[in-house]
Amino acid sequence: MTSAWRRRHHRKGYLYVLPALLLFGFMVVYPIVRSFYLSFFDYSILEPDSARFVGIQNYANLVTKTPNHRPLWNTLYFTLVFVPPYVTLSLLLAVMLNAVRKGSVLLRTMIFTPIVVSLAVSSVMWLLFYDAKFGMAQETFKYVAEQIDRVWGLVGGGTLLKAPEAGMLGDPNWAMIAVAIMCFWNGVAMNIILYLVGLQRIPDELYEAARVDGANPWKRFLHITLPLLRPTIYLVVLLSLIGAFKIFGQPFIMTGGGPRDSTLTFVMRLYNLAFRYGKFQLGYASALAYSLAVVIFVATIFLRRLNRPVE
Repeated sequence: MTSAWRRRHHRKGYLYVLPALLLFGFMVVYPIVRSFYLSFFDYSILEPDSARFVGIQNYANLVTKTPNHRPLWNTLYFTLVFVPPYVTLSLLLAVMLNAVRKGSVLLRTMIFTPIVVSLAVSSVMWLLFYDAKFGMAQETFKYVAEQIDRVWGLVGGGTLLKAPEAGMLGDPNWAMIAVAIMCFWNGVAMNIILYLVGLQRIPDELYEAARVDGANPWKRFLHITLPLLRPTIYLVVLLSLIGAFKIFGQPFIMTGGGPRDSTLTFVMRLYNLAFRYGKFQLGYASALAYSLAVVIFVATIFLRRLNRPVE
């Protein structure tokens, strides 16, 4: 009797969630399946009837086509520049913020404010901040470079650091670093929130016992904080890597991929193929998208293996 009631109850529950499931299938599942299907075709939305099956050629073009190499390298370079400080500095900020008692509300508000600013607004704001004529970053860069060169000149050295005349966003050597700094400012609060949640779950008794045993702050951080924060660190690293691989909005708004394609990321290359320059090569772009998905999946598996507890 109870089993029959549960079956009827479950059937009613399925009816309630059916509209949401249909919407999810139409808006999410179908585009995923359809794009995977198109990735094996030479397909343009301008000429849908002339689609031609090419097998894995679109995937092979990722390696063989030269225009794909620069965006791939730029994405990897951004990941190397962005992820390590994004993970480590946010951890240090969270530890210091967790230890502050007086004025902690004000400090947390200041740190968390950028996260509520939209991507477009923050990108335009930093675009003005980096402006070569009146941007504060340019003047600060010049001043720091002059001071470093002055100190370096005392020991007989030449010019060690020179501020780019076209501004950081106008110099191919500095543009990606400038974008990484902006991304750090815009997203570091999310990492701090995750770290603070992990820190507040660590029992205070462990720190008190370590103090009694004579452990200094560095040893308490090394032997208590880091081991117990391992799951949180894994989550932060994973989310940071995924975000770095998918970087699009900030360089798209701030530089458009320039100068000289120095900030053209892999997702921007995908977007350009699918929606810009009159190409609309949806099959080729879909193959690039799934290639990126495979890279993210492999990175996730690799991080999970690293996160396994040592027996």
